[in-house]
Amino acid sequence: MALRTHHQLGRTRVALVTAIALLSQPLTPVMGQTAASQATAQKPAAATAAPTAARTATAPPASAAGAVDGGWPRAYTTNSGAALVLYQPQVSEWKNQKVMTAYAAVSYTPKGAAKPALGTLQIEADTAVSVAERLVDFSKYRILEANFQTLPKDQLKTLTAEVTTALPPQDRVMALDRVLAAVDKSQIIPKNVEGVKADPPPIFSSQTPAILVNIDGDPIWSPIKDNDLKFAVNTNWDLFEHEPTKTYYLLNNDAWLKSGDLKGRWEQAGTLPESFKKLPADANWKDVKANVPGKKGKPTSVFVSTVPAELILLQGAPNYQLVAGTNDLLWVSNTESDVFRMGKTGPVYFLVAGRWFSSPGFDGPWTFATPNMPAPFKQIPLEHPRSRVLASVPAPIRRPKPCCWRRSRRPRASAAKR
Repeated sequence: MALRTHHQLGRTRVALVTAIALLSQPLTPVMGQTAASQATAQKPAAATAAPTAARTATAPPASAAGAVDGGWPRAYTTNSGAALVLYQPQVSEWKNQKVMTAYAAVSYTPKGAAKPALGTLQIEADTAVSVAERLVDFSKYRILEANFQTLPKDQLKTLTAEVTTALPPQDRVMALDRVLAAVDKSQIIPKNVEGVKADPPPIFSSQTPAILVNIDGDPIWSPIKDNDLKFAVNTNWDLFEHEPTKTYYLLNNDAWLKSGDLKGRWEQAGTLPESFKKLPADANWKDVKANVPGKKGKPTSVFVSTVPAELILLQGAPNYQLVAGTNDLLWVSNTESDVFRMGKTGPVYFLVAGRWFSSPGFDGPWTFATPNMPAPFKQIPLEHPRSRVLASVPAPIRRPKPCCWRRSRRPRASAAKR
């Protein structure tokens, strides 16, 4: 999967789980003081986004889940005097309700630093569930990956060590309802090939200009001081919510789009609310304010996904070209994606992150196809514009031919009968 450039595709972190069967385990949580209401934080960058200017965030109102686990974000001071703000982890996988994988946006300001480093952590934790307390304990966690593009390696190592020690054991809990909300219970995961994830991501396609907005879980909205706008913390798009009108605004390059439903139809924003002109007059909002009121952009479709997804962007109807040396393998030349088709009406094949998925058409449904790729894919010439896909086409299974001794043989006549 290609990393998304500015306002393009985001990093894939596909993780689906089967239906939930909770196992009650004894857990006596000791709630620590949540410092979210005492601290301000900066806008965390998405896992692959280039770091943007810091933006002050305030804690969201307490919810029922917040009353259970103390709420998010949480602010701490590390042993070195650094300011650490940890946002609500976005759960991507919960294997057997025992091992959890999650991503957390983090703001880290070393002591004496003028502005914070923004990034994400991927964590894995052994969990214990208390159904009665509606809590999930993740005290036994480990950091699998840290993504802070502005920090040198030595500081990154210090950060990961301090995150581990700064979060006290009594704060290592999350409301069970938050976890359940993040787990997709409706998906049935197809059987994986060993070492290869088989669950297909959401795959969108468009023959007209379109963009894909990836959000790391449900949007986390952070208020802006003295303003009725909120911005989405867990995406690297400039995505806002105008509270009085419950309208969403999205900056696409230098043009604004708006919608009343994140996953609904988007249109040209026209006149922006006066709130955009009242954004803080500092460098943090320079890029956004430079595009207010913005230019009139071309009609653009917007696909929004709260899980890692992919977009096949075609320049018009599919332009099929026959792959030389084959009879019916076609490739689609008017897209940057690796897309093939077995005849103009056969299944479509799409390669992403080293995995093949197939579908009856561009609109899905998509299924894992790597183990069952048609033989013509191995005949793609090395000089073909898409020959790079050859590395991801598995070798065909060759079945041994029966040995000759298995064949019946007529007995040879003896010498006496000759």
